[in-house]
Amino acid sequence: MKKLPKEKRDKVIMVSMLVVMAITTWYFVVLKWQLAVKDTAKNVGEKRRMQHEDMTSMLKMKDKISLEADEKGAALAALESKMISGDVFSWVNTTVREFRQGREVDIPQISQPNVGDNQLLPKFPYRQATVTVAGSGFYHDIGLFIADFENQFKFARIINLDIEPASGGATPQEIGKLNFKMDIIFLVKPNQS
Repeated sequence: MKKLPKEKRDKVIMVSMLVVMAITTWYFVVLKWQLAVKDTAKNVGEKRRMQHEDMTSMLKMKDKISLEADEKGAALAALESKMISGDVFSWVNTTVREFRQGREVDIPQISQPNVGDNQLLPKFPYRQATVTVAGSGFYHDIGLFIADFENQFKFARIINLDIEPASGGATPQEIGKLNFKMDIIFLVKPNQS
């Protein structure tokens, strides 16, 4: 470049600077914008690919979910078939007395049921019937009765359990017996009264 005359050398430098400025301007204006658009498109594409995978996996699970819903519906229907039907007092009296069979708990008193709206869970489609049951038995037998009862009758709950020592002339076999009183809440299908 030293052999070039000053005028030509200045022109070459000027052209070189213009070329560098043009390349820099092109980079910042065009190329950087295109790279940003490309990154955005890549991110959107990745997001849509993941959504597609999620939807595809849900569609594959459709049959499994449908089968589970059918199984749960059948289980609910089976449970509802065991719920109170007809005369509430008769059903409760028969059920509690039959369940007591073979257990060392005496239940001479079952109150009239109080049937009303469900108080256990809000906006629950079932009504409830509450009965008070009183009887006697040994502590362990009463506990087994309650546990077995709630395990067998998934639609019933025992609340307000009150236990006190049995009073009166206790024979040696009755020492340690307890009197109990409890409320049993049964769910009642809405079309029942």
